[in-house]
Amino acid sequence: MGKTQTPLGNRLRAWIDVLWYSVVVTLLAIVSTFVISILTGGGAVRANLFLFILGWLLLAYATIRLWPSSPSDVREDNADSLPQVHETRLQAVVRRVGPIRWTQLPPPQERVSAQMQLFVASVCILLASFILETVFGVA
Repeated sequence: MGKTQTPLGNRLRAWIDVLWYSVVVTLLAIVSTFVISILTGGGAVRANLFLFILGWLLLAYATIRLWPSSPSDVREDNADSLPQVHETRLQAVVRRVGPIRWTQLPPPQERVSAQMQLFVASVCILLASFILETVFGVA
């Protein structure tokens, strides 16, 4: 039973890695904003506000990092979000916890960039803030 790596399989494993990273970062953001809110004398409403602000700040930072620095950075053959990447410390920690550690990651040049992972995580944080407000009534 040989392990062959197909382009579709590599892409799927890359995006599973992105989703796991986003879940872990979102959970860290929720827990940290609730702890900060409690320490500052607030409740769930203040935590939701902190979560909302953190989501927008991370979204802005990720957008700035994704923005090309020159026209030569934008090419037809590299138009998607899968450039060669370097692993951050947070990515290394996230990959060592949970079910992602049992999956084989695609080659580094086929992984999703840290900037795109942060962008997806910031959207998940904003989604968590929205769900806290609309579903759980934290307003």
